[in-house]
Amino acid sequence: MPAGHRRKPYRAVFMHYDYRSRAATHIQGAGKRFRRKKGIMPLLFCIFAVLLLPAGWLVFHSETRDAAGTAPPVMDTLPSAEKSANSESVDAVVMDPWELRLGAHLKEKVIRVSAGDTLINLLVDAGLAVPEAYRAVDALKKVFDPRDLRQGQALRITFDADSGKKGLVFQGLRLELSVDREVQLIDCPDQGILARMFDRELGTRPVKAAVDIDASLYEAAMDADLPVAVLIQVIRAYSFHIDFQRDIRSGDRIEVMYEEKVDQDGRALSSGAVLYASLHTQGRFLPIYRYETEDGVTDFFDADGKSVKKTLMVTPIDGARMSSGYGMRRHPIQGYNRMHRGLDFAAPTGTPVMAAGNGIVEYAGRNGSYGHYIRIGHPNEYKTVYAHLSRYANGIKSGMRVAQGDIIGYVGSTGVSTGPHLHYEVHNRGKDVNPASVKTPPGRILEGEELHRFRLAKSRLEQRYASIEKEAKLAEASGKTGEKSEGKSGS
Repeated sequence: MPAGHRRKPYRAVFMHYDYRSRAATHIQGAGKRFRRKKGIMPLLFCIFAVLLLPAGWLVFHSETRDAAGTAPPVMDTLPSAEKSANSESVDAVVMDPWELRLGAHLKEKVIRVSAGDTLINLLVDAGLAVPEAYRAVDALKKVFDPRDLRQGQALRITFDADSGKKGLVFQGLRLELSVDREVQLIDCPDQGILARMFDRELGTRPVKAAVDIDASLYEAAMDADLPVAVLIQVIRAYSFHIDFQRDIRSGDRIEVMYEEKVDQDGRALSSGAVLYASLHTQGRFLPIYRYETEDGVTDFFDADGKSVKKTLMVTPIDGARMSSGYGMRRHPIQGYNRMHRGLDFAAPTGTPVMAAGNGIVEYAGRNGSYGHYIRIGHPNEYKTVYAHLSRYANGIKSGMRVAQGDIIGYVGSTGVSTGPHLHYEVHNRGKDVNPASVKTPPGRILEGEELHRFRLAKSRLEQRYASIEKEAKLAEASGKTGEKSEGKSGS
């Protein structure tokens, strides 16, 4: 039999086996898929049961509560009256955590920051454990850099004295950065330590003060409870017209109305801007009014709408005593008579010196017997000189533009000098003039509609001042009446 004929049955058997194998494989695969589906069904049933069981429990629990006469916990279905009745419990959950710290059981320690203090040391000294102090500082770093701690700031640390534990338990702290800003930190049991920068909302109220000058203006202001910051504003405003070293006499009087910043409880925190002032000196009455012009410039104006600012200041230094005037004198070091071409103001080393007017620094450096020296060129061919300085303000150099009142240097005793003082000169068209007698035009004169607006503002300030004075007199009168009635009842 040929070889090819013998192989034919073998090939047929092989093909048949191959076919059967495929069919068997197909059936077997179908069986496996069926068995897998049978295994998935119980699993899906369990999943649905787990998901539906809580919902069924809630329905059952709600029906049980309804049967017991208790209102279901569905707030949206309540009438508005019932909503308001239940709002307290809801608010207790979402209440601001910063409000939860209030209570009579809290104790507060107030610490004033001294030079060299660190926040860690202050907290440990106040009673916090070292790990607790580091944890508080780490939380505080999110809103405040502890390296910015400054001398004089108030650190208020709150402790819980009724926590059931021995000793005081730290609750939080407040660091007062300024009168209207502070850093707050609170330790919440459920939220951990929270920190924030908080800006306090401050109000303002007008306050009146009257200073009757006897000998010293400063001492009289302190006796009248006039803040130093307010006194400085008044002196600067009048310094263009008045030499406070020579023109002020015993018996003169200054009246001031200024703003006082208060917190929400009405407690005074700091003084603000001067609104109105009047100076009674040598038979003259000189009122000034704070006014903001339409172009946004705030300045003091006299009763006629003229700016109190002049091209040049008479005294470019605060709180100094004029130790030597303009004119011929015997030189304290050289020992012979010579012309003194300026004014000398005795003041401690480091006292700030201001630019007397707007201008450009022509020279800043050493100048022989003048020591550290600055010369400024002003409009209308005026120049001012500042000598014997201890140092210059940052950035002061030749060619720099300065504005009136800018700090340009600090009092010293460099050059030929017997002690710390400012030597101040004024030159006009190359000739020296007496700084105390320089008559320069006002910085601004209001006219037209602007003058009308100023007069309305002036009238409102005067009425405001009069109302404060009237209220003070009524309060004084009621106090005296109360004293009389107490005396009668006592007798």
